[in-house]
Amino acid sequence: MAYVDARCPLRPGDMCSLCVPGATGPADCPTVAEVMRDPALRERLAELRREAAAG
Repeated sequence: MAYVDARCPLRPGDMCSLCVPGATGPADCPTVAEVMRDPALRERLAELRREAAAG
């Protein structure tokens, strides 16, 4: 498995683990793209990021 030095935008604080077959990182990850396209999912992600930042 390849190594990617990038943070996963969907799992605050975690590195990209290339969990989607064929993805080479967050930039071409179809799961990340889907979350960013959907307003409700994007808002939920923002909530998770705020919770993670608050500790």
